[in-house]
Amino acid sequence: MIRQSDGVSLSTIINPENVFFLEGKPSKEEAVLQLTEKMLPRVAAIISRKALFGRVAEVEKLNQVLESGFYIPHAKFPELDGFHAVLGIIPEGFVDPATGLRVKALLLLLSPHRPDFFQRHLNVLSLLSQTFQPELIEKLAVLKDPAAAAALVTGK
Repeated sequence: MIRQSDGVSLSTIINPENVFFLEGKPSKEEAVLQLTEKMLPRVAAIISRKALFGRVAEVEKLNQVLESGFYIPHAKFPELDGFHAVLGIIPEGFVDPATGLRVKALLLLLSPHRPDFFQRHLNVLSLLSQTFQPELIEKLAVLKDPAAAAALVTGK
């Protein structure tokens, strides 16, 4: 497992309760929508449904699929005090229309919109992009158990 100097580790944001296997071949937008639905119960006490879906839809258009085939739609909210994430695994994947890359794993990341959190946000994005390489993504795509997927990603 890769760690950043500020103590950010994947085990703080990925656990079996926030790993989901998405069925079929959803489009990029459908996959993000499904993960946003999974995220809603985790943040509903502080962020309204309308605000969550609106902001995620707005920034999703700006986020690009990484060369590894991993996708990290991410948004910032001033109401948050820490990271919130949901990991989606799509065994069949979808083809990103902009890049032609097949995406079998994506992680919706919400983080606080505060200057003191900016570097941590960048560190987590870096950590995710370093960790989710094609070999790991392929191993995740054949799993069926959220606990096994979380353990594979976090090394725990």
